[in-house]
Amino acid sequence: MAYYSSHNHNLAYDLTLFEDYDDVISAKRKKAREDAVLEEGSSQEEMREKSRSVNRKRVKATRRRHNYGRIAIAVVLSIAVMAVIISIIHGQVQLTELNQEIVDARAELAEKQSVYTQFKMKVDSSVSTSVVEEYAKDQLSMNKANNSQKEFISLSDGDKAEVTMSEDKNIFERIGDAIASLWS
Repeated sequence: MAYYSSHNHNLAYDLTLFEDYDDVISAKRKKAREDAVLEEGSSQEEMREKSRSVNRKRVKATRRRHNYGRIAIAVVLSIAVMAVIISIIHGQVQLTELNQEIVDARAELAEKQSVYTQFKMKVDSSVSTSVVEEYAKDQLSMNKANNSQKEFISLSDGDKAEVTMSEDKNIFERIGDAIASLWS
C-alpha cells in the first residue's frame, strides 16, 4: 500500500501492514534499541552494516515462518512417492513369487508325466498278447482253438426275415385279421 510519509515526504510502500501486529511491535522495539546503540558512538558505516544484518535476520525469520507449509507439502509428497515405490516393489515381489510357483508347477508336471509314462509302459508290458497267452496256458489250462472246434456258417442264401406268429390270438385280433384278408 502506498501512503504519504510525514517525515520524508516520499511516496513509499508500507509492507508492515501485511505483517502480524506482535511482530511489528517487537521489530519496532528492536529497531529502536539498535538505533539507540548505534547513535551512542558508532559511525554511519557501522550503523548501515548493523542495519543490514538486522534486515537480513528479519528476512530469514520471515522465510522460516513461511517454510512450514512448504515443508508439510514436501513431507506429504515424499510420503506419496515412497508409497508408490513401495507398492511397485511389492508388486515385483509378488510377480517373482508367482513366476517361481509357475516354474515349480511345470517341474512337478514334467516329473508326474515321467512317472505316468513309466507306469503306462509297465501296464502295457504286463498286458501284452504274449503275457496273456502264457497266463491262459499256465494258469487257466487253455489252448488255441483247432480246426475241429471251429464251426463255419454259410450266408450265401441271402438275407431273410422270419416273422413268428403266436397261435393264441384273442377275439379282436381274429376279427381284425378277417377284415384285413377281405381287403387284400
